[in-house]
Amino acid sequence: MTQLAGKVAIVTGSTQGLGEGIAVALANAGASVIANGRSAARGANVMSRLGEIGGDHRFIAADVSIEAEAKRLVEEAAAHAGRIDILINNAQSIAPSARLEDGGRSAAFAETLASGLYASLWTAQAALPFMRATGGGRIVNFGSINGVYGAKFGSHYNATKEAMRGLTATMANEWGQYGITVNMVLPAGLSPTFEAFIALDPARGEAMARQHPMRRHGRSEEDIGAAVVGLVSDHARFITGQALFLDGGANLLGLPQFNVLEDAV
Repeated sequence: MTQLAGKVAIVTGSTQGLGEGIAVALANAGASVIANGRSAARGANVMSRLGEIGGDHRFIAADVSIEAEAKRLVEEAAAHAGRIDILINNAQSIAPSARLEDGGRSAAFAETLASGLYASLWTAQAALPFMRATGGGRIVNFGSINGVYGAKFGSHYNATKEAMRGLTATMANEWGQYGITVNMVLPAGLSPTFEAFIALDPARGEAMARQHPMRRHGRSEEDIGAAVVGLVSDHARFITGQALFLDGGANLLGLPQFNVLEDAV
């Protein structure tokens, strides 16, 4: 596929899970991918997969929860590739589950906000001049069904993801004049954390799949990654400021019947 040929895409938090799947999908569509994570050692896996596809790809180790690091990531990517066309703000640290009366006063809020909301703001701010210089770009931020429905014991995560909705809308409003689209996706797919949970309780994992409208869990590359490719392509150039569920209809059920967090607190 060549629908993203000539485009340069940064994917934060792409050493595993959904981020890795999105990075691979973008590369398969012809983009040059700048993969990212905090550890170069963990980046070797995604770089191996990107290398099999071919093209000019690179891994940049940076902790985007630190403002200077987030900006360095974008600047190094631009210095290497000469442009930035696509920014996928996938990175998100998840602090341990906690009851609202306890978690709200802990460091969990600061950590979760920094790695998700602030990181997305900082990378987008850094990418803006490069996108303006080429006449446009695509930014994709990440929300969560847990935030929409207020899943128990995840106030820090839920608040971060719902704040992302407002940030996304504001970016779309302010930057549309530069030919930049900004959207938020709310994905549900297999990640290392979710796969580990299923491995501990296969029966519960199967029950979760059965109550899903499509009777299966999402796949990081084929389901989530492919949808993101479409959203950042020219086919979606008039879509901006939207929050799109990439979950096979799971959001139609409201709060998940089987809430992983409830057993953890």
